[in-house]
Amino acid sequence: MNDRTRRIQTLDSTAQEASAFVLSHFLTQNFTISSKKDGSEVTTVDIEAELRVRKMLLDAFPEDGFLGEEHGEITGTSGYRWVVDPIDGTASFIRGVPLFGTLIGLEFYGEPIAGIATLPALDETISAVIGEGVTHQGKIGSHVSVTSSLQEAMICTTSYDYYKLTNSVPLYQKVLQASGSIRGWSDCYGYMLLCTGRVDAVVEPLLFPWDIIPWLPIIKEAGGKYTEISQGGIASNEILHDSLCLALSCTA
Repeated sequence: MNDRTRRIQTLDSTAQEASAFVLSHFLTQNFTISSKKDGSEVTTVDIEAELRVRKMLLDAFPEDGFLGEEHGEITGTSGYRWVVDPIDGTASFIRGVPLFGTLIGLEFYGEPIAGIATLPALDETISAVIGEGVTHQGKIGSHVSVTSSLQEAMICTTSYDYYKLTNSVPLYQKVLQASGSIRGWSDCYGYMLLCTGRVDAVVEPLLFPWDIIPWLPIIKEAGGKYTEISQGGIASNEILHDSLCLALSCTA
């Protein structure tokens, strides 16, 4: 078994173990909440889950790098780097909303090569390895939608607060004008819907590496396309992408 295959297997097993840990605390509501320096909420589960994931991955591959939302970066020497968000959608997690997930991505010399997203409260998992397609709920072949018109497109986006935070309120207005329908399923759930063909695009004005890197191989292997915009990004099926980027005044 080569190094890449070993890491892909560890990616899957670590994500399942981490999401089970997160789910157990979600079901019991056994956690405490505090605020980060940026004012966002964090729980003891976010913190402990990331430490668990980091230990599992770096015990198995001590020369790899690691980047997590809660504990920062460890530089590696192997060329591989793990990118982790233990609870993507902490606000949902805290409030008992099941639309949160555990994200783990794997890069090789800066290129995302594999990713997995588990939504434990929904019992839904999607993953991909570049060149090997998407696996959703244990079956290979998930794909983005084939909607070809913006007037018929359903676009997921986040809270208006994030547009205000990033000084991109005009972008929000363009999203409203460009789409046939807007839904507020943000965080990892929006990308899950995109990569399984249930919505047509996701627009996020603010993304950090741990929010998007695990999704990039999944979006690509599902037939989608992603473009960075300022502090965020646009993801959609490939048919819509150029027209959506044009409508939002960015370049595809």
